[in-house]
Amino acid sequence: MKPALYPAMLVIILLTAPCAEADKAEIIGTTDAASPIPGMTVISDYTGSLPPGNPPGRDIFQMPGFPTSMGSQQYFAPARGLVFADLDGDGDLDIVTSSTDDKVYAWDYTGNPVPGFPVTTIEQAQYAPSVADMDGDGDMEIVQLTRGTVEGGRLYIIDHEGNVLPGFPASVNNNNLASCATLYDLDGDGIMEIIVGERDWPLGYLHVFEIDGSEWGGNWPVTLDHVPTGTAAVGDVDADGVVEIFYMSFDSMYLLEVDGSLLPGWPRQITDANFSYQSAALADLDNDGDLEIVVGAHKTAAGCYVFHHDGTTFPGWPKLVGSWTYCAPTVTDLDGDGELEILDGRTGNVGDPTSEAFWAWTVSGVTKPGFPYMAPEHGGGSDGPLTVADINGDGLMEIFADHNVTVEGYGYLFGVDAAGGDLPGFPLRPHGFTYMNGATIGDVDGDGDYELGVLSVHGTTVDVNLYDLTETYAPTNRDWKVYHARNQRGGLYEPTSQCPGDLDGDGDTDQSDLGLLLSSYDIDDGGDLDGDGDTDQSDLGILLSDYGCTP
Repeated sequence: MKPALYPAMLVIILLTAPCAEADKAEIIGTTDAASPIPGMTVISDYTGSLPPGNPPGRDIFQMPGFPTSMGSQQYFAPARGLVFADLDGDGDLDIVTSSTDDKVYAWDYTGNPVPGFPVTTIEQAQYAPSVADMDGDGDMEIVQLTRGTVEGGRLYIIDHEGNVLPGFPASVNNNNLASCATLYDLDGDGIMEIIVGERDWPLGYLHVFEIDGSEWGGNWPVTLDHVPTGTAAVGDVDADGVVEIFYMSFDSMYLLEVDGSLLPGWPRQITDANFSYQSAALADLDNDGDLEIVVGAHKTAAGCYVFHHDGTTFPGWPKLVGSWTYCAPTVTDLDGDGELEILDGRTGNVGDPTSEAFWAWTVSGVTKPGFPYMAPEHGGGSDGPLTVADINGDGLMEIFADHNVTVEGYGYLFGVDAAGGDLPGFPLRPHGFTYMNGATIGDVDGDGDYELGVLSVHGTTVDVNLYDLTETYAPTNRDWKVYHARNQRGGLYEPTSQCPGDLDGDGDTDQSDLGLLLSSYDIDDGGDLDGDGDTDQSDLGILLSDYGCTP
């Protein structure tokens, strides 16, 4: 059953259409997952007292060739940012993203389109693609979900040259598909499956697809009690040696075995709270070997919640945030002391300079010194994914956050140190809103410093910004450099070694990581460490071993 396009919704659209550039402030929001039309952009003027914004000219500059741009539907903005992945196998990272102009895009780090891109899709590619080498052949696949206004979505797998794979695009009952796909080898056959939510308002379904387009049967698809929300998290939550899948409808949380059956204690609800775009994080918060589930929720009981795998509440939680939130929680170790922190944000109050934008808490729910972070001067908040990386090699993590306000046509991308202070040169001021996108971090050109990618929306144009961060980073296993932890998503915080092999976050330890590691340690010998005439996986293993790391 499909919801009608109500006349009242049309009135809202007409009254809140994006405005022409002017010397004023604007506020952006989006309709929630249970709305008749979810993910719709709503922009309004701010008419209260507002100090002028920081000038857009800063001392952090964009890479040559950037910003570049994409189109956008007027009332549907792209969300969840962009991905850095080595599509062509040259050791550098390409910039991969999508937009509501019905296209999937890819550029190299100089701003030139990757051959074969953009790829045109059926309906809007609103949420970012997920990227991984799904079949282990050394080439990347791009998985993109699309949505129409109320129906018509498709599932795509696109190869590294821009070709749509056989069997795709796949229609899932002609319904829209939610958020980003999660890619994971659920059955241990060496090929990743695709986990995706189908919106069949007022219900939903969670599906598992194979790379050939076939769908798992048995208990799959799992019927949800409301529309699907967010992106699936995957990890061995109960420490039984087999992964589980965590997912949310608008009303309930589900913890599922790989066969689609529910674990004891689930589904679970939160009184006076619902779920839309938050997407859960998984992490072993108490070092007992199993994983806790970290969930954001909105409505009256908006806040950050933590649960054990049996559905019971983790001590010290929840932490209520006092206003609406769509922010997906992030888990990291900010100061490298072995104790984890949880980050989460909220919409905030525009016009109130004391309004909290995002928090950092200890695992016991204590607010870290220097937090919550207040958006400077004008209030407002951060509803998009919060990403973290050690961009300057000081051993401490830095935090990056979106914002729901523009001043004089320019938005904000916050950069904050582990103590809650603004980083030099931040906030960045791209043209347009960064809302619901946030930063992606990576060394795209292998020069030893990170780049920061962020989408910013103004009218029917989306800028793809690529800032060149100037300080030398050090590889770390505590990063959360992209939405939902990694390019194939999954939301799992899982440090595996002092110096992880998967430096570019694509889910594989491969030649791209070798290039990054060579540049990080200032090694300039071509990378052929074993003398066989090729720079390949063997050389990466040697280099990782030399530095006490494991691939």
